[in-house]
Amino acid sequence: MYLDKLGQRIKPGYITQYSPFVLERHQLRRIRFHDLQHSCASLLLANGVSMKEIQEWLGHSDFSTTANIYAHLDFSTKITSAHAMSECLQL
Repeated sequence: MYLDKLGQRIKPGYITQYSPFVLERHQLRRIRFHDLQHSCASLLLANGVSMKEIQEWLGHSDFSTTANIYAHLDFSTKITSAHAMSECLQL
């Protein structure tokens, strides 16, 4: 449960409703609040956090949801993977 400064419960849609105003005030690109989960998962993965830990962090009950939908490999990771395959195949 989250409370405001007066000790009253914050409504579930509060963050989604007010995040565009915060982005605009700080001159940041408009993004849906939900999209931050994708960015969070991808950044954690790129920094060596295990997929299981990312699953827990995002609160997904199913590992495949995190792995298949939220965590995306960045370009440098794809290059590293391609180099490793090349080394294994001695290309």
